[in-house]
Amino acid sequence: MSDGVKSDQMTPKERMTAFVAGKEIDRIPCMPLIGDHACRLIGVSVARYSHSAKLMAEGQIAVFRLYRPDGAGVGPGLFGIAEAMGTKLEFPENGTPYVDEPVLKDWSDFSTLAPVDPYQDGRLPLFLETLQMINEQIGDQVGVGSSVGGPFTAAASLRGTENFLKDLLRNPEMAHALLQLVTESALRYIDAVCDLGFKPSISEPTASGTLISAKQFQEFAKPYLKMYADRIIERCGSGPMLHICGNTNRIWPDMVDIGATVLSLDNIVDLAEAKEAVGHRACLAGNVKPVDTLMKGNREQIYAEAKECLRKTYDSPKGYILSSGCALALDTPRENVIALMDAARIYGSYPIDPEKLV
Repeated sequence: MSDGVKSDQMTPKERMTAFVAGKEIDRIPCMPLIGDHACRLIGVSVARYSHSAKLMAEGQIAVFRLYRPDGAGVGPGLFGIAEAMGTKLEFPENGTPYVDEPVLKDWSDFSTLAPVDPYQDGRLPLFLETLQMINEQIGDQVGVGSSVGGPFTAAASLRGTENFLKDLLRNPEMAHALLQLVTESALRYIDAVCDLGFKPSISEPTASGTLISAKQFQEFAKPYLKMYADRIIERCGSGPMLHICGNTNRIWPDMVDIGATVLSLDNIVDLAEAKEAVGHRACLAGNVKPVDTLMKGNREQIYAEAKECLRKTYDSPKGYILSSGCALALDTPRENVIALMDAARIYGSYPIDPEKLV
């Protein structure tokens, strides 16, 4: 805790339980999107971290103990479902994993693909093991969850993004068939997570307005995302957090229609506009710049941007969660993540004083 920063009066688990129930809390929730930054806290490469349940658990527990965010967990993320179905990933020693070789180079191979078994295929069993390890250590203090890549992102990772975007126009029937298959795989993983007592969230960056039109989103992403959300609602009693990168303003109503209860918004989005459009229908989360501010900025700049986010959304009808606009850069300084958490304690302490946000 930095000097002069008010101490938390609730544990993250107590805070989020009360927040969801609409009860009084001590401060605004804060959940930076940690991602692979966790491996930096324990001094291992992304490659080693990504292939060890023990190291992933160690990293996430270190994140919680250092930063005290209002959520914890790991998940197959953007590419885990596609990897489990045969796509090859590359794990740089000092970089973020990426798709190296999509498995579905030709549609003639589609019949060879099958839905995953989350207890056997790819690294999915590792994530399930890690979730249990995290929960054993800190689950009494913080809610544990698992982020899974959305259907559009998974399909693009199986087919190759460029090819899949072309398929939307040239071969829409097969695009839908692939989306149905990856959805079945994801639902199996979602069920496995829910069976352990944890709640999944969804990240769908490839369905960004930067890559596809609102009409394409409604045809090729929305129906399958709704299947994800429907299963999460059925199993958990409430909808998931949904993160989509880029400019999402044309699809905010669709994101809420899907069943998302929290919209995690990129930093290029104006939170005031989002509050006006859908703040009465869903909780908003975001959107401090992960690179320009959280990686390259200083405490004063982080405070200023956090205040701006709070000024726009502290009174959003369905609530607001202070967060980064996207996943933290790998080498984000620890003191900057602490500064974001401190901003929530200083400026987001209840009752929030709007004059402090000017």
